[in-house]
Amino acid sequence: MSLAPGPKQPQDIDSFLAPFHDELLLLGKGVVAYDAFAKEDFILKAYLFLVNGDTPGVSKMMRLSGHVAKLPCRACKIEGTTFTSTFKVRDKNGNEVMRNRTQYYYPLIAPQSRKVTFQQFNLAFDEIQTLRHTPDNYEVDGEASQNDSKMSIHSGVKGIAPLTRLPTISFPHSIPFDVMHLIHLGFVRDLLNLISGQYFGEQSAYLNDHESRMTTKDWIMLGEDMENARVPVSWGRKPENIQKYLKSAKAEELGNFAVYYMLPLVYGRVSDQTFRALRRFAYVLSVLTGYEIEFEQLDILEQQLRLFLKWFYNTFYKYENKRLPVLKYTVHALVHLIEDVKNWGPSSYFWQYPQVPT
Repeated sequence: MSLAPGPKQPQDIDSFLAPFHDELLLLGKGVVAYDAFAKEDFILKAYLFLVNGDTPGVSKMMRLSGHVAKLPCRACKIEGTTFTSTFKVRDKNGNEVMRNRTQYYYPLIAPQSRKVTFQQFNLAFDEIQTLRHTPDNYEVDGEASQNDSKMSIHSGVKGIAPLTRLPTISFPHSIPFDVMHLIHLGFVRDLLNLISGQYFGEQSAYLNDHESRMTTKDWIMLGEDMENARVPVSWGRKPENIQKYLKSAKAEELGNFAVYYMLPLVYGRVSDQTFRALRRFAYVLSVLTGYEIEFEQLDILEQQLRLFLKWFYNTFYKYENKRLPVLKYTVHALVHLIEDVKNWGPSSYFWQYPQVPT
C-alpha cells in the first residue's frame, strides 16, 4: 500500500506509482519465496490486471483529462457540449453581481427541436461504441500530448500512464467503472433530486417541473415511511429519512435505497411510466451488483438499461439546451456498464466497497 500525504493531491502521481510499477515487473518474472507448510522454496508471481477507483482518481492515474473536460471518458471519445449558466456572487464590496460559467455536458444526442424515436436513440447508443478508446490510440494520443500539452484538449489523454506499460494492463479494458462512486454516490442522488424537483437551483427552478416530478407532500411522506420501515438487518443499517438526509447519505445507503426501498416507496407517488422506468433501473442495478450473472442475461440488461436511459432523456433532458445540466458524465458512463460486466463479471467484484476475503 502507498499513501500520498495531504492536504493536497500529488502534483506528480507517477512518482508515487513508479516503485509499484517496478515491483510488479519483478513479481511478473517471479521471485523466490518460502512455503512454510511444504518447507520448500517456490517461485512466487503476481500480476496486476485491473485498476479501479473514483473518476478523479482514475483520471489522474491514467493521465486523462477528467470528468468535466471536453473529452472526459476513459472508455470512449464522446465530446462534451458546452453550456453557459449564470449565477450570483458578491464582489469585494459586498454587492451582488452576476457571473457566467461555461461547462461541458455529455448528451448522446445534441439538443434539437424534434422528437427522438427509440430507434434513433439506439443508433446513438451504438455509435458511442464505435468511438471507444483502444490501447493503440491511447498511446498515440498520449505521446502527442507529451510533446504538446495542448493536444490533450482534442483527445482527453494527457500522457501515457506507467501502469499501462505493464503487459497485463490493457487500456481501457482494465479500468472498469466503479458502481459505488458512479451510481450509488453520483447518479442515485441526482435521480432523486430530479424526481423530487430539487435538481435545478434558484436561477432555473422552473425546470424542476416535469411530468415525473413527485409532489412535495409525497416526497415528505416517502421519507417518513422510509424512516419507519422495519427491514431485515441483512439490508444494512436502519434506514434514515432520505427526504431529510439525501445530501449527506452515504454510498451504501443510496445503493440500498435504489435496490430495496425505492420501488415500494415511490409506488403510487409517481406516474405509471415513471414507476416502470425506475423498476428497470432497480432491476439492472440489482443484477449488476449481484454475485452471479448468466451470460444470456447481458442482452436483457442492456435492453432494459437503454429503455431506462431513453426515459431519462425524454423526461429530464427533453433534447433542450437549457436542460443540458442533467447530463453529467455519470449519466454518460452508464452506457459502458454492460461492457465492463462482459469483461470482468458482476460489478460487485470490482467496486470500491471494502471486500471481505473468502
